[in-house]
Amino acid sequence: MKNLLSIILPSIVIFTFIWIDSMFPESKYILLGIYLLFPIIFIIQGYICSTSKGILIFGFLLSSIAIILPISIWYNMGSMITPVIVYIFLGIFSFFLFSKNKR
Repeated sequence: MKNLLSIILPSIVIFTFIWIDSMFPESKYILLGIYLLFPIIFIIQGYICSTSKGILIFGFLLSSIAIILPISIWYNMGSMITPVIVYIFLGIFSFFLFSKNKR
């Protein structure tokens, strides 16, 4: 159950944040999410999933989809692939950083 929660919860938080922010057309909180909230979520996800690479990969895949699809559909922004790649690198860095400490 903990593995399932560590996989799904970050992507649900990301999707919920984007969905709530998209309800207010004048809101600029999506920028706060892009530059602050989403990287923090990926770092925390790398820490939580530092026991299994498979769980980490699937969690990052869900979180990436939760960022790329809603932002491109609801905000008509450009490509979010570059920031998502940076978020994944931050998550992988925290994965390796904390997996060495747990051994």
